[in-house]
Amino acid sequence: MLFEAAALLTASLALVGVGGPVLMPESSQVSVYETVSTRVADRQSDAGVSPASAELEVKSAAAIDIDVASLRTMTGSNLLVGMSQLAVAELESFVAEYPTRVDSVLATPPEATVVSAWWTLLDSTQRAALTTATPRLVGNLDGVPLAQRSRANERYLSDSLAEAKRVIAGHSSDAERSLASGRVAVLSQVQLALKRSDGGPKRSLILLDPNGSGRAAIALGNPDTADYIGYLVPGMNYRVEPAMVNWTTVADDVYREQRAVLAARKKAPAATTTAQGRASVTPASATGSRLVSGYPDAAATTAKTVATIAWIGYEAPDVFSVGWRDRAVAGAAFLETSWAGVRASRGADQPFISVFAHSYGSTVSLMALANGSVQVDALVVVGSPGSEIQSADKLEVANGNVFVGKADWDPAVSSAFFGSDPGASSYGARALGVDGATDSVTGAWLGGSLGHNDYFRPGSESLHNMALIGTDNADLATDDDE
Repeated sequence: MLFEAAALLTASLALVGVGGPVLMPESSQVSVYETVSTRVADRQSDAGVSPASAELEVKSAAAIDIDVASLRTMTGSNLLVGMSQLAVAELESFVAEYPTRVDSVLATPPEATVVSAWWTLLDSTQRAALTTATPRLVGNLDGVPLAQRSRANERYLSDSLAEAKRVIAGHSSDAERSLASGRVAVLSQVQLALKRSDGGPKRSLILLDPNGSGRAAIALGNPDTADYIGYLVPGMNYRVEPAMVNWTTVADDVYREQRAVLAARKKAPAATTTAQGRASVTPASATGSRLVSGYPDAAATTAKTVATIAWIGYEAPDVFSVGWRDRAVAGAAFLETSWAGVRASRGADQPFISVFAHSYGSTVSLMALANGSVQVDALVVVGSPGSEIQSADKLEVANGNVFVGKADWDPAVSSAFFGSDPGASSYGARALGVDGATDSVTGAWLGGSLGHNDYFRPGSESLHNMALIGTDNADLATDDDE
């Protein structure tokens, strides 16, 4: 995130020069960018596949006569069903001999609704066998419940870290040791980020791909049952190593602020509507409420529950690649399938999903929501350099809940670097207050944000507004005129 705004301006100048900056190819990018488009573009919408149709597809696959030899040529849901019929020892042998079979499923997975139907039809013995023998598959397959994915990924994390350290300590080539050292750095950062903060919620590992610069996502709270789920999508330089710990701390701050909002909202007077159509709440200090000193501690009991997700599920650009859209295209596809996985695994118990996107991460999120396969309930973009999407009504966001924050001294906002400025009045989004304001519930002062990297600061109007929006209390959020 640091220096991202300046980097965007540098990239802008470089693009108008002769030939623009030169990108050095990275071998770890090739397979991702060649296959990622098929994850979304070549399938019908996840929302368009009924649970009954998904279950029928899985049951049809289950009718196939399975043996280990036949698995070598299977793909998609057929392969998943076939693998689930093997014992642990057979599965371990198959995966060891044909590792590219797992790679192929993760590169072009079945729709999340199909995966969810497949997992639901398995018994506990089959699920345990798959988690034990193929933790990488179970842990990273959208549609599997996130708690079960975390158990698989934590096993995968431990095994991968031990293997990388063995390579470093063994008789390996310099190239092998260098690759293993990179993996240790990525995996160690994830391991450290999984440690819960003092008084904070449990953390779970819902995505882990240590290849290249890595991809990972850590959930705080229980996303399998939470009423409100918030995705945090970062921008430039926010790769798993060295940023996973930092980004998970930000997710922790959002989580605590949302819990505080819910606790205060539960005790606060009901909102009334002013003549201008705005929500108005009598400050707690004027009502004699216990909230006079501010929102209660985040550990206060509330009827609703929260989960936040620190999502670094794409290879964020650096200063040399931030001027291009390829990372955003790949990230948008990964983000879509992640949302689809949550929607599918939650079934009839759908959460309120919000997205908090910063800088280049807003470009990723806007692309994902313009693709149209999954709808979210609210979107907040801050420090955005823009995207190709020209208006908020082109986004799959419920009830027009699109908010844009623009801090003073942030050179990225209003730049429309990637084709449009979501903060422009013509875009149709709602302005997010970030300059400092009085909390309408507690009467407390909320600080202002300055520059490109200050939007998620605890105690700020910006973070508080995000918490309100993410808990379906957008009527209490302030705009830039207050």
